[in-house]
Amino acid sequence: MTDTPRLSIVIPFFNHEEMVAEMIDSIRANDYHDWELLAIDDGSTPAAAAFLSQRYQDDPRIRLVPRSREPKGAQTCRNMGLEMARGEFIVFFDSDDYVAPYCLRQRVEAISQRRDLDFMVFPSGTYNDRTFRTHDSHDLYGYPIYKDDLAAFLERTLPFIVWSNIYRTEPLRQQKMSWDTNLLSLQDSDFNIQALLHGLHYDYSHAKPDYGYRTEANGTSVSKKIPSERHRKSHLYFVNKQYEEVQRKYHGRYDINLFHGALYIFSSALADGIETDFSMQLADIVCQHDRWRGKMLRLKIKTGLILGHILPQKVARQLPMPLFLIRKRLMERVIIPQRIADYQKTKQPSF
Repeated sequence: MTDTPRLSIVIPFFNHEEMVAEMIDSIRANDYHDWELLAIDDGSTPAAAAFLSQRYQDDPRIRLVPRSREPKGAQTCRNMGLEMARGEFIVFFDSDDYVAPYCLRQRVEAISQRRDLDFMVFPSGTYNDRTFRTHDSHDLYGYPIYKDDLAAFLERTLPFIVWSNIYRTEPLRQQKMSWDTNLLSLQDSDFNIQALLHGLHYDYSHAKPDYGYRTEANGTSVSKKIPSERHRKSHLYFVNKQYEEVQRKYHGRYDINLFHGALYIFSSALADGIETDFSMQLADIVCQHDRWRGKMLRLKIKTGLILGHILPQKVARQLPMPLFLIRKRLMERVIIPQRIADYQKTKQPSF
């Protein structure tokens, strides 16, 4: 290892030390060695921190760094990692996933050949039961199957995830890119949207999938916390932020996509019921930026409230938007998986 490793790897973690160790071990098993790992501890128990510290004390490439500022959360940890990174390139991985043995070399070599790019996107697979799978899943990302990636992100569809990318470190700093610490969820989507709005140059790699996203439930999913009051406020902040920033740059070009994103939050990001105050605040935000569609959302909310007297609450909330929900489900369950399968058959290298 040199004093200035070519690649910086940033991983926030919070307890679950066995999973964290499994992830770090997969990094160490790579056939590329010119890296540093900044594992930012988001307040783990002393036992978890001690376990990892002892396990990797003989590897100078690995630095376990306690989060030194508020607020608590992965976004603060990633911001710290970006500030501390010494590498020409940087990747942001999750602590409970897996990387293939060729991942780091594949990414560094590919982006090194593309000096015109600020970041590069790689296809992913899934990782469960200590098995890396690259096919037959609804949780595959990093494939060039969309006509407009920004439109997809705004509709809450994910063309790629931050962990599917490798970035040049300097452009992120020049553009003052960071994770929004006001968000309790959707931080990853927000970061990707910021990269696109800042005009960072990127392309997709036609390489083998090299990252395994762990999809098995571990009881810590952020989605389980979304119905909380704090998460509802975070969602309202997110929707307003996206409207303001996207309309500032593109005016009304993406209004329909922004509206679909708001509909998705209304229909899917709540537990049961319509939660009138939250729903009407959401409609007010849409109306502020897109008056006609905001009125449409208000009508859907009022219709749902009426239906809620005779139907189950979740059904009442979703029934006024059948075309949107059918389209969303078809995209998620049929169209996107088929596009990925077709791409894998025709363009992606086989193992």
